[in-house]
Amino acid sequence: MRHLLFDLDRTLWDFDGNAYRTYQAMFDAFGLASLCHVDFETFHERYRVINDALWDAYRNGTVTKEMVAIRRFSLTLADFGCDANAPDIIRLSRKLSDYYVVEGTRQTGLMPGTLPLLESLDMQRDRFSLAVITNGFSEAQYPKMKTAGIDKYFDHFFLSEDIGYMKPDRRFFEAVLRRLHAQPDECLVVGDDYKVDIAGAMAVGIPQVWYNYGSVSIPAGSQQPSFTINHLAQLQSVLNSL
Repeated sequence: MRHLLFDLDRTLWDFDGNAYRTYQAMFDAFGLASLCHVDFETFHERYRVINDALWDAYRNGTVTKEMVAIRRFSLTLADFGCDANAPDIIRLSRKLSDYYVVEGTRQTGLMPGTLPLLESLDMQRDRFSLAVITNGFSEAQYPKMKTAGIDKYFDHFFLSEDIGYMKPDRRFFEAVLRRLHAQPDECLVVGDDYKVDIAGAMAVGIPQVWYNYGSVSIPAGSQQPSFTINHLAQLQSVLNSL
């Protein structure tokens, strides 16, 4: 095994914790309680549902990056009585999107065990190269790695926007293999999302480690991953077994 390919959000970077703190600050900064007449938790829960649906559509190619960035806010505001297509709501949604990208990338929360793992792997450079494989927007993904201080551990950074395909599209993983000049069995994908990271890697024959920190069930009818861990500290044992 020569190349360790890590997903970023919810695998190394604490997406949910960092996003929650950012949205809470945004809710207060823009006076959304007065505009929407709801508390933050109600607003945030509805936003998450809309955002997840838009990201699914983005991965499927049915909406653009720009539509995700704006509509995740305008549609949430619409659920609380605003007109999603009104010019002032569109302007506000753009401001909210810009705020989230800037402030979100300033968050530094990592998943439990991230730094000890990366520090340990950094001392094993004779065995492995480290890469990040991530969907997401270019203006957010690399800056948040840098702010969190983990960019220095990685030799390669593969972003869906640069490659032209999103995980779990097999063409994303094929492009990564080409750029690494590697065969599938020379790589190991580590990720939290079964459908996006694990199934995508399976499709091209790359072994996988499913970081199942939430102890969720495998989707019905799906193949077992090569390995499953519940904490990043367990990854070293997997690597020692290879």
